[in-house]
Amino acid sequence: MQLLNAINPLALIPPAVFFVAAIVLPWGNQADASREILSDIDCVVQPGKVASLGSAVAGVLASVNVHRSDYVQAGTVLAELESDVEQASLALANRLASLNTATRLRQLNADFGSRTLERNQTLFQKASISKQTLDQVKTEALIAELQVLQERENSEVAQIEAIRAKAALSRRFIRAPFDGAITEAFKTVGEYVADEPIVQIASLDPLHIEVIVPISELGTIESGMRGDITMNVPGFEDTTFEATVRRIDPVADAASATYGVLLELPNPDLTIPSGVRCKLDFVSH
Repeated sequence: MQLLNAINPLALIPPAVFFVAAIVLPWGNQADASREILSDIDCVVQPGKVASLGSAVAGVLASVNVHRSDYVQAGTVLAELESDVEQASLALANRLASLNTATRLRQLNADFGSRTLERNQTLFQKASISKQTLDQVKTEALIAELQVLQERENSEVAQIEAIRAKAALSRRFIRAPFDGAITEAFKTVGEYVADEPIVQIASLDPLHIEVIVPISELGTIESGMRGDITMNVPGFEDTTFEATVRRIDPVADAASATYGVLLELPNPDLTIPSGVRCKLDFVSH
């Protein structure tokens, strides 16, 4: 009995059992393919960008074409200032740019001067006219050619003036810089505006989620990492949305020992609400 007690019990286990244990035990402790890094972080779903739109020039509002909650496409005219003077200036500039009578008149005069010079050169060779007369004809022909060039330059200037008048008129229109929803209309028809905002627009695709993360997690969250978003909003309680880390603040806040992380949440069908609270779980693959 004393001899049996001195024997190590593990020595009685067949070698094959050791081989199986070496495979099975580590497999049971292996981590899942993806795991949560941080969970239940408070967050807010926000528009991708928000812009308060004003006018490049001062004036009186002639129309405001949108209301709150309207969804508009980029380039849509949201509001317009009174522009009667600018429209008249554009019409005048376009008319002047289209005129070519003066150029044609100068060209006819230059052609005539060229023919006259050829005839007088022949007469000069026959000694029928003086050198003084020939010089005068040459000068008149050259002046006629320069007048043609001058009219062509005037025509180019008129075309540029038409472009300038069109640009001046365009500044009287306030257009949407991107697709989005109107969140506020600050002004109405008849009000004078200078540097105040007229309407506010918010982009809803993609949406942004900004969160504050403890500095102790620095390095565990990387750009491109997935974030699962849940919202306690009617109709969305059981839905999880996948956001992606797009920006990580390179400078932390020393006072709170935190840093900011921005995630992007696609919203192509515009069904995800904005301006609501959410919970965020960072997931590592």
